[in-house]
Amino acid sequence: MSGPARRDRIFISYRRADSAGHAGRLKDDLTRLLGDRVFMDVSDIAPGADFESVLRGELASCGAVLAIIGVHWREAFDAPREGQDYVRLELAQALAHAGVQVVPVLTQGASLPATENLPADLRALGSRQATVIRDDRWKDDVAHLARELRVALKLSRVPVRWIAASVVVVVAMAVWLVLNAPPAPAAFSRSRANEITLAATEKAAATCKPTSGQAGACPLVFQFAPDGSTRNVYFDSGSCILKAPPFGECVLKRLAGVRIPPFDDVTEVEVGLNLLVEAGGSTKVVVDQ
Repeated sequence: MSGPARRDRIFISYRRADSAGHAGRLKDDLTRLLGDRVFMDVSDIAPGADFESVLRGELASCGAVLAIIGVHWREAFDAPREGQDYVRLELAQALAHAGVQVVPVLTQGASLPATENLPADLRALGSRQATVIRDDRWKDDVAHLARELRVALKLSRVPVRWIAASVVVVVAMAVWLVLNAPPAPAAFSRSRANEITLAATEKAAATCKPTSGQAGACPLVFQFAPDGSTRNVYFDSGSCILKAPPFGECVLKRLAGVRIPPFDDVTEVEVGLNLLVEAGGSTKVVVDQ
C-alpha cells in the first residue's frame, strides 16, 4: 500500500499590483536552484483552466507556501473588491494545514504586518518567521532561502528515477559501467579544492578584466556536490563593488563549470576565496582560511 503523497512542491503567493516582478524573478531563481517544483499562477496555469480549482490542487500538494509581501500587500485587504481574493484564499488554506510551511517573504523593504492588522483567517501568518530578500543582495538572499527550503522539505539534491528494464538490459548496463566507470570517489581534499578554485578564479578575473577604478575585495564561495561539480558559486557580500556587472557576472559565469575530484565522506562542501582588485586593475586571489 502506498503512503500519503509527499509534499515537496513550493507555491508562490503574491499580489500582482504589489510584487509581480519580484515573484516572477524569485520563481525563476528557485526553479534553477531546486528544480521544476515551484508553482506560480501566471506561468503555470494553462489557458482555459479553472483558476480556483488549479490553485486548490496545487496547494494540496505543496509543502511550502511563500507569501511574497511588498509595501502595498497589507492594504489590499482593505480595498473594495469584486469576486474572490485569491491571495487570502491561498494563505488561509495553507495556514489551516499543519503539514504546510508558510514563509512570509519580505521584499522592497516591507515589514511583516502586525497580527492585529491581518484578517482573522490570516493572523497565524503574523507569528511565522519571515525571510527578507533585498534587491542589492538578491542572489545571496535567494540562495539562503533555497537552502532553507531544501532542508525543510527534505529535497534530494539529485532527482531519483526508477527505470524498469529487462535482465538483458540490466546486465548490459552493468558491464558498461564496469568498463566505463570513473575512478571511485575519495575523501574530500581541501588543499586540492583550494588549488583548483584558486587557479580557476585567477584565470576568470584576468579574462573578465575589471572596470578601471573598480578596486575592492570580495569573499567568493564555491559549493560542490559529491561528484565534484559546482553546485553554486556566488559573492558572499551584499555591498561588494566587484560583484556588479559586467565584471562580477563574467567571473561567476566562468566559474560555474569548475570541478574538483569527487568525494564520498560528506554530502556537500564549501570552499571560500577572497578576490582582490587593486586600483590599477591588477587582481589577486587568496584562500579564505
